[in-house]
Amino acid sequence: MENFEKFPYFSDDDVKIIAYCPFCEADLNPVKVRVIEAKEDKQLVHIQCSKCKTFIIALLLRTLNGLSSVGLITDLNFDDVFRFKDTCQLEADEIISLHKNLQKKDVCKNILELK
Repeated sequence: MENFEKFPYFSDDDVKIIAYCPFCEADLNPVKVRVIEAKEDKQLVHIQCSKCKTFIIALLLRTLNGLSSVGLITDLNFDDVFRFKDTCQLEADEIISLHKNLQKKDVCKNILELK
């Protein structure tokens, strides 16, 4: 398994729990894995499938019962994930408010005039 950064708290065997690409179902060995953030009992990693080039973000958790992982397919490359990981979260009300404001004719007209 090709690691760009060593997993300080997990071995390469632990990372093999992510056995296949959820998009193309190809074997993820060899795989490009980069650590986004690591703590003693968990690691957030960015994975790229060597076959279809799909990006996956996975959370690896070490518990008393063993190792588990949760992953999701994304279009974010490693640099995007690293850049956005510490940004503030938007609340649902903020997004709804933004949507309503963008629907107003004056706002849309002003945006179109900026182009």
